[in-house]
Amino acid sequence: MAGPRRLAQDDGWGLGASLVVAFVLLAMAVGALLTTRGSVQSRVMERSLDLQEVGQLGRAFSDKVSLANSALLAGGQSLAEDTARARQRFLDTEERLRTRLTSADDQALVEEVRAAEQAHDTALHALLNHPTPGEQTLARQRLARAHGRVREAQAQLEQKVLARLARENQAALLTDRWETALLLVASLLGLGLASALAWVLHRRLNPLRREAAASAHRFQALVEGVRDYALVLLDARGRVASWNPGAERIKGWSEAEILGRPSSVFYTSEEAATGVPERELARALREGRLRTEGWRQRKDGSRFWAEVSITALRDEGGMPQGFSVVTRDITEQRRNERMQELLAEAGRVFHQSLDPDLTAAEVARLLVPEVADGCILYLLTPAGELRPRAVTHVQPEREASLWEALRRFPPRAGMPPAVWEVMRTGRSRLDVEVETQDVEDSAETDEHLVLIERVAIGSSMVVPLRAGRETLGAFVLMTARGHRRFTQADQVLVEELAGRAALALVNTRLLREAREAVDLIAVTAHDLGNPLHALQLLLSKVQRAQGAGRDEDVRQGLVAARGQAQRLGQLLHNLLDLSRLSSGKRALDAAPVDLGELAREVVERFAEAAAQAGCDLKLEVEPGQVGQWDRIRLDRVVTNLLSNALKFGRGHPVTVSVSALDVEHTRLRVRDEGVGIAPEAQRRVFERFERERTRKAEAEAGYGLGLYIARQLVEAHGGVIRLESVPGRGATFTVDLPRMPRPVEETSMAEAPPLQQ
Repeated sequence: MAGPRRLAQDDGWGLGASLVVAFVLLAMAVGALLTTRGSVQSRVMERSLDLQEVGQLGRAFSDKVSLANSALLAGGQSLAEDTARARQRFLDTEERLRTRLTSADDQALVEEVRAAEQAHDTALHALLNHPTPGEQTLARQRLARAHGRVREAQAQLEQKVLARLARENQAALLTDRWETALLLVASLLGLGLASALAWVLHRRLNPLRREAAASAHRFQALVEGVRDYALVLLDARGRVASWNPGAERIKGWSEAEILGRPSSVFYTSEEAATGVPERELARALREGRLRTEGWRQRKDGSRFWAEVSITALRDEGGMPQGFSVVTRDITEQRRNERMQELLAEAGRVFHQSLDPDLTAAEVARLLVPEVADGCILYLLTPAGELRPRAVTHVQPEREASLWEALRRFPPRAGMPPAVWEVMRTGRSRLDVEVETQDVEDSAETDEHLVLIERVAIGSSMVVPLRAGRETLGAFVLMTARGHRRFTQADQVLVEELAGRAALALVNTRLLREAREAVDLIAVTAHDLGNPLHALQLLLSKVQRAQGAGRDEDVRQGLVAARGQAQRLGQLLHNLLDLSRLSSGKRALDAAPVDLGELAREVVERFAEAAAQAGCDLKLEVEPGQVGQWDRIRLDRVVTNLLSNALKFGRGHPVTVSVSALDVEHTRLRVRDEGVGIAPEAQRRVFERFERERTRKAEAEAGYGLGLYIARQLVEAHGGVIRLESVPGRGATFTVDLPRMPRPVEETSMAEAPPLQQ
């Protein structure tokens, strides 16, 4: 150990004690001289301050003159206000000089400067009160003479102070020479006495030194035999003074590398920056001993969970001498304990939460910062897209960079490749050390690369969320560069947690679907009952009219009955589509379809209904709008949109148009000029069982399914549907469809929750 070795090598420690005696003698010899020197230096300082005040006096007068000239050039109205502060500084400085310079000559010079400045100020104000050129010339001459007298008096005062300062400097130089001579004599005398004393002490204390060296050697052998604990001695300033092989094995530094370095190198950079090492040493010094657990850092930057005991060392008089630090690596023990805690906490969250978004956010919260520094949870949407549902990081600025990267460069098929590969294979991916080339390959643009590099990813792991054969999404975990690295144990923990999270999400979805099924039964029973009851009444009315021979009443009753039957049929079609959507089976039967011809068929089918509603139904078709679509599903989209337009645009024109959006997309628009939709309701019309209550009372009530089904079918084709409406000016529904939609076979038709921001 370093302490005993230094003790063994220090044969002349008695000489050190002797030198202390010599220094005491030296201090006594030059004490009187130092007192004299201090007095001289004090006088030199006083004269220097006098000179500084004289200079300040001149600068204050110069500032006043400059401000006065500026004010005169501006007309002179603000002369008094502009020069007041500079003149007050001049007067304050003059007052201090009057106090410091006590001789009669000095007082006379200060009074002369004051009088000259007063004359200058009087001439300056007089210049403003003489508008004629002749009077101004005289005033300027008096001002110049006063200015010269101030400068001359100030220069005389400065020369006198400089001369006095030079005399004091000469006295200080003479004192220094005497001090040097006396110091040399005292040093020689003290050195001789110290040498004699050192020889005596060495003869008397040499046996004690050998005994101490033997004891230290035995202690060193004992300490070096400990391999599972890091035994470290710190000096009173918290610097490493001793280091055993166990410390080298656990922390990575050799003894030569670590001796003399502060104990803060063992702490994480965050704790070192906030002063945790100093606070723990202070607490150990105050309490005698401190036991603590926390992250510690090795030489290579990796971290481990440590159990640390810090004991304050004191001498016989109770004065602090240093600290002994015993450290044990309990990372695996802590990991096992925390794994059980995380799994237990995850079980509680999964069993209590019925909201998929809340479940996703809680899972991310569990993993950060216990397992990772950052976490992104991707979930698969019904359209087959990966969307981030939860993003968290221990550092808020890096979390913001992650959100910005995901918002500006959303993941798509093949990007990021690691996530899609994990989704396809169902196997986790662990990158213990993320290479720079991997980061560059994952970036789409240079801008994207800058955002990724801000996160400073050092280690990463991608784990799928699988429930049976179904992959719902993936965890992307990361640690900061220079921080901890992921291990196989971390991967096992996250895979277990991901499996439980996937099962919880499936259970949440099934429970929600079960509740929606109950709601569907209730709504369906009510909505089917209305047209059936109306149909029964109409048929009874037709029967009575037929018996009475009223043919016109029979015809009108049959037309109304047909309308109710069509309404009932549309409801049944919507319920059939809803059943298919809820079952999770929405495979498209794609084939070449001319959307313009399909729209024409639907318009012709609704011609009679449009006439009854008093709507002028128009069709505008751009030829050649052919794409790979499911004809039956698109028929339902156009039917639902047109039925909605005729219902709420009663008595107004309704227009259906089909046109090319670009080379790869076709646009369908259905516009009515009816009552329109309020802005707060526009966000809800595409939801299940949502009915617009702000429309006119005479509009026929809907079932809250048509627009929801239309949106689901449009998204199944990879398209988007939008609504534009102004209350009282109608509504326009726009559908943009890719002509070659990506084939998707959905495994879950539950509506995706909104992207978290």
